[in-house]
Amino acid sequence: MLALMALRDEQRELTRRKVLSAVLDLVADGSLDELSVPAVARKSGVSLATIYRYFPTKDALIAAAASEPERTALHAEPATDYAEYLRSMWHEFSKNMPLLRHQATSAAGREMREARLDRSKKLLSHTLKGAGIDPKSAEGERLISVLLLVSGSLALVELHDRQGLDVDTAVDTSLWAANALMEATKR
Repeated sequence: MLALMALRDEQRELTRRKVLSAVLDLVADGSLDELSVPAVARKSGVSLATIYRYFPTKDALIAAAASEPERTALHAEPATDYAEYLRSMWHEFSKNMPLLRHQATSAAGREMREARLDRSKKLLSHTLKGAGIDPKSAEGERLISVLLLVSGSLALVELHDRQGLDVDTAVDTSLWAANALMEATKR
């Protein structure tokens, strides 16, 4: 019985990954705003009914696609600090740069970034506390806003696409800026 349950769980996860992979492929080929559940079904080879069983709405499907890089990064290598988290996330994001580019230009992309915002803010608050900065102070809140700017997914697009940096150099650049900002705030 346990083997059967494990097999079902494995099949569910495989189906979920097929669907989300199809979303990412479709986004790479076109616009996120034009993404449709029937197109995802065709691309993934998964029925519409099954997709709706996993993701009851298109918004739920998009939110799952948005959180997939984070879920994959944290599952593969749980981050214990900000630098590890950023490095894991940006490596996962870099596997689908077209999705990141579309996030910058579409309403659905803004929703995808919004879905990750709370997790990022919590991790940054924890990081600031560890650095001796009160994240609830005016300076701490302002610092979190700027750190989100220099470490968010759109920063990776800027550093990688426009400035030509590889992912590791982009991460190092973002971390350098974050550390400089935290040190300046402490002074």
